[in-house]
Amino acid sequence: MERTACELMRTYLVDVAQKGELGLLDDMAHEDMVDEANAAFGGPPGRAGLRQHVVGFRRHISDLSLEIQRIVGADDAVMAWWSFTGTHVGPWLGRSPSGQPVSATVFSFFELRDARISRYRLWLCAEFPEPVIFDSSNVPPRSLR
Repeated sequence: MERTACELMRTYLVDVAQKGELGLLDDMAHEDMVDEANAAFGGPPGRAGLRQHVVGFRRHISDLSLEIQRIVGADDAVMAWWSFTGTHVGPWLGRSPSGQPVSATVFSFFELRDARISRYRLWLCAEFPEPVIFDSSNVPPRSLR
């Protein structure tokens, strides 16, 4: 069954990111896809990098609660505006674990090829005592494989 772009994004956010159903990535993402955020932090390329991205996020933010505000898609691209709350239990965005609540507003963008993820980029603003903004499109080109 082929998903629409919006269904693909919703499945990624709810089933993969929030629930941890990593096996779904095999059918959702191309083996050679690019995850800009994962590349920025030196992770492996391709779908394995996206898997590591999700595992790291879930490991460093416990008690995760995710809310989708809006998903907008076309045949070859989709964007989601979402937010999350949780507890900051591992090193994340250059911050040591605090054990304190953390929240963020996130915009996730998938470029699609043959109804599967070929590139993932994101922008987020995390609410620490001082907000942290991360934009994966500002990663130096040498990091993007």
